[in-house]
Amino acid sequence: MEPLRKLDCCLVSDGAAAVLVTTEERAADLRAPAIRILGHAQAHSLSTYASPGHFDTLPAARCGPRALGQAGLTPAEVDVALLYDCFTIVVLLQLEDYGFCKKGESGAFVEGGRIGPGGSLPVNPSGGLLAEGYGSGMLHVIEAVRQLRGEAGERQVPAAETALVSGHGLGMNTHATLVLGA
Repeated sequence: MEPLRKLDCCLVSDGAAAVLVTTEERAADLRAPAIRILGHAQAHSLSTYASPGHFDTLPAARCGPRALGQAGLTPAEVDVALLYDCFTIVVLLQLEDYGFCKKGESGAFVEGGRIGPGGSLPVNPSGGLLAEGYGSGMLHVIEAVRQLRGEAGERQVPAAETALVSGHGLGMNTHATLVLGA
């Protein structure tokens, strides 16, 4: 796993999470404010670890722009990002592939706290998979809902109205993007 170290890799853990998806009409009767699905997309790759370029570009580079396009947003208009962080390097790759920064510039992009609390693009305010637990990425969806409802307590991103959530798997061969709005 060189150069990754123990704290660069999330632990697989058990748990459960659920979200309710319904129509706007039915959501109007719910006690909690509804969060809207503004865009969604997925993309897949048939390459393998041995393929040249397998780690150069994730399928996020294809499904991210589609989901953001459905939402009518650019990367600069995302208030909070919940990026699948099975390994620290995957966050950096996604920042580039989603267009938050140019290829090869994610290291410089994250310097100075840009993706931390109070940064211009808060990423995984709940700690993500690396700190919060695996949960197959569903905890990212739940954190996005909490952020957009203003229910995240001390980790609340001020005035969060849009969230990008990513899901990732199968040896970096599959990717899903969800864009949510308050």
